[in-house]
Amino acid sequence: MAEAIISDSSIDFLEAAANSSLFHRISAYMTTELRESGHDQPEGSLTTHDLQNAYAIFAFRELSVQGMIVVSFQADFELARLYRLWIVPSARRSGIGRALMMHAERFVAGRGSRTIEFDTGQDLVSAVALYRSMDYKEELFSERSPRSLLFRKSLTRS
Repeated sequence: MAEAIISDSSIDFLEAAANSSLFHRISAYMTTELRESGHDQPEGSLTTHDLQNAYAIFAFRELSVQGMIVVSFQADFELARLYRLWIVPSARRSGIGRALMMHAERFVAGRGSRTIEFDTGQDLVSAVALYRSMDYKEELFSERSPRSLLFRKSLTRS
């Protein structure tokens, strides 16, 4: 996929193949930040295999990266998985996370996926509150960790 830049008010989004140097730099920073905060799965659940069919969406404001999310598609594109939502610390609670999630939903729906899912730790209180406020349904996801939650949302209208 060619890179695409899309604007949404004061936020610009760059969609690119996930296996990029910018993705790896932000992912390493995110892992370090989570490890320092005592998170039990700082490396996340994104595998090398997942990266083969994945795209990173970066949020920029005034030419500065403000956040990132990764979207990986299953072979049939019915299901999309989200990984590595990260917002630069100075931009947290500014709406960037919600904007990235909404952009990811449009990106996924535009490729024919019907469902989004992802897992996260219960200890990421702000993230969990965001997902709940965006109508994601949750369940315990003990296969990853005793403190993991699985979030899922149908993109089809009932």
